[in-house]
Amino acid sequence: MVVVAGSAVVVSQASADQKQKTLDLKKWYVLVNRNSGKVLDDHGSAKNDGAAVVQWARHGGANQQWRFIDAGDGYYRLKNRTSGKVLDDLGWSKTAGSAIVQWKDLNATNQQFKLAKSSNGYARLVNRFSGMAVGVRNAAKADGTNVVQNRDRSGADQQWKLVAVGNVSGGGTSTTPSSSAPARPTPSDPRPSSSPSSASPAPAGGGGSSAKRFMGSDKVIIGGSMSDASATAAPFDARYAYVHSQPAPSSDYYTAAKCKDAWSSWWGCWNGSTTAPGTYVTWRDDVVSQATYKGSPRPQKMLWTWYSLRDLGDAAGEGDGPGEVKAINRTDLLTRYLDDYRFFLQKIGTSHDAIDLEPDFWGYVRSLGDPHKVPAQISGANPKDCGSQENSATGLAQCLISMAHKYAPNAAVGMHLSCFDWETNTQACVKDYASFGAKNADFLVSDVSDRDAGWYAQSAHGGLATFWTDQKAAATLKFYKTMAESVGKPVVLWQIPVGNMAQNNTRNHYKDDKVDWFFAHMDQVANSHIAGLFFGPGQDEQTTVESDGGNLINKTIAYHNSGGTALK
Repeated sequence: MVVVAGSAVVVSQASADQKQKTLDLKKWYVLVNRNSGKVLDDHGSAKNDGAAVVQWARHGGANQQWRFIDAGDGYYRLKNRTSGKVLDDLGWSKTAGSAIVQWKDLNATNQQFKLAKSSNGYARLVNRFSGMAVGVRNAAKADGTNVVQNRDRSGADQQWKLVAVGNVSGGGTSTTPSSSAPARPTPSDPRPSSSPSSASPAPAGGGGSSAKRFMGSDKVIIGGSMSDASATAAPFDARYAYVHSQPAPSSDYYTAAKCKDAWSSWWGCWNGSTTAPGTYVTWRDDVVSQATYKGSPRPQKMLWTWYSLRDLGDAAGEGDGPGEVKAINRTDLLTRYLDDYRFFLQKIGTSHDAIDLEPDFWGYVRSLGDPHKVPAQISGANPKDCGSQENSATGLAQCLISMAHKYAPNAAVGMHLSCFDWETNTQACVKDYASFGAKNADFLVSDVSDRDAGWYAQSAHGGLATFWTDQKAAATLKFYKTMAESVGKPVVLWQIPVGNMAQNNTRNHYKDDKVDWFFAHMDQVANSHIAGLFFGPGQDEQTTVESDGGNLINKTIAYHNSGGTALK
């Protein structure tokens, strides 16, 4: 029996010896599989209709968090926090073993699931249309195994424990996380590539960096996303990571001596409850500062991609784009966001890091017209630091830049170039970034591509042509040069695909040509006012530094041995 009372849904258990569990419609949940101990995962943080749902080791990422939406008659839709899509019986199938995927929310019966009770607090998700239960293909225990539907046999692979990890928008019934949830990674553990901490770029170099010197170097720097072992195998200059979660719900999080298990979805506690809030930043800064090469000290620097407006949009109830714009015009949400950003900057402190501000967001603002006319409650949300800024998206950009210079005085702060129309209208991008006040930042950031060209070329992934020709490369570099000269600051290229033509177009071994092209054309790179190249996968199927056959490591060593290329 299911009884709905406000936002809390009480699900009675099938046997008298089981306790009642409370399903809170205002909570995000991690779903832990009874057979494998893995959790339900939006594969690679994908956002497209039909995107795969798999099981993966729990790492705290938003792509592993799900919200239950009441569909009536005891059924629910499960909405993913990263994609905004819901679980879906693909193609309205009634075939055993058919795929469970993500799709835009149509509130269709193939997207509706009831919770059927199993023992010890586990439940089965039974699809309304097919009558089948959600489980793991072949009851496998490996990361990346597809989630499918099958005849409801109450198998352990079809049973899931719901572990609450945070509020959707504040409030709601308090739920204690299950002790059966997998342990969080320690600082020495590499985070999986589907987690927020494993994808993004890394420049660092002090406010006021110029095109002639960046991150303490007068040469084009080389960095990326990689394991600690890979980082010592070549003379890399920098590394990168994301900061990506909803802001802390109260100032208590910032002043606590230790994190709590219940705070694990907040970036400041990603390193677990044995660490102090903010350790995620201070620990990584320590790691790179102690980097070595050939047994000798060779300190590196960090670039952080601050990517939390996406999560603030979730708090406003809408997610990407519309939710973000709605959120910045709410004083309560923007106050929390800017408080969190201040705490992040304070954790950087005097480190010579760099910060990449809010990929994609500026592109959405651009789609709405004049950035000065997109409202944001800046002065009310942070009168201490930004009381004189105008209440607009431009004011937000200026607030974020000025706060970085104030609280992390040795760090460089960069605006992300979200110019999706650059091939047809570069001058519109020039105009908009002038309106944002990008000249007050220290650099610009742009992503070349989020996936390997060999992955995109496959028909299952769109059959797209993203390999570079000299003509394509020349046009792209011309855009970077135009933007750099328009604001008088260098450009950093981030999340450059790691694939190479010796790969075989299988998982983690896709072909691409950009690593080889860039290292073979470093004079053209420098002439375009590019100050840094940061390589790394944008999704967990892509080629990595660890799987590319040593190509990036060897190219970086050769570049270093050649003396590097001077910035221009």
